[in-house]
Amino acid sequence: MMKVVIIEDEFYVTKHLCALVEQAGYICVGIYHSGESFLNKTDWDFDVVMVDIFLSTKLTGLDVAKEIKSHSKPFFFLTGNQDEKTLQAAAMLSPNAYITKPFNPNDIVAALKTIEYQLPSFIEIIDKNGKRNIHPMDIFFVKSDRSYIEIQTLDEKIVQRKTLSEMAEELPDFFIRVHRSYIINCHLIDYQNTGIAALNGHVIPISRTYKDNLTGLI
Repeated sequence: MMKVVIIEDEFYVTKHLCALVEQAGYICVGIYHSGESFLNKTDWDFDVVMVDIFLSTKLTGLDVAKEIKSHSKPFFFLTGNQDEKTLQAAAMLSPNAYITKPFNPNDIVAALKTIEYQLPSFIEIIDKNGKRNIHPMDIFFVKSDRSYIEIQTLDEKIVQRKTLSEMAEELPDFFIRVHRSYIINCHLIDYQNTGIAALNGHVIPISRTYKDNLTGLI
């Protein structure tokens, strides 16, 4: 079930939006009335954010959207302002949608459904506790170990009996083969050059055979 966060300083609007989210079959996992509150309290465990551009605090929705974008989370703007300068600044952040107030409930639901269809599918794994799903954005890289692979997340290393090529077919396009033994999540690269990529303290080699896969990223 898609998890939605709302950042909006008008209380009655957040109540209406939350009801729309739940009526559409999604779950509202967070309501914040300021950008500061969101950035201080969020654990980033959500799928999409709807954010008002003109929050009545120091941080604007544009400021918050920059942080959301840096975490590769989809978002869309809500605003009652049609100022051309604001529209241009919002467009520069490439939101998934831009919805004006007073909004049509159908536009909110349509934006949510469009984002849902664009989200990468979960990856099914099997461990000692049985089957479970992990989100692709929780995976930093996958390492091949002959007939097994190691899936590295923030909290754990998951061993699965399958080949790296089989795993590559299950992963979204933002996972890139950089070595015969490694596939990495290009959204989570901290640093890279022509020979290595660093992800959360792990240094991954980039071989000459696969370096062209990173063209435009280095």
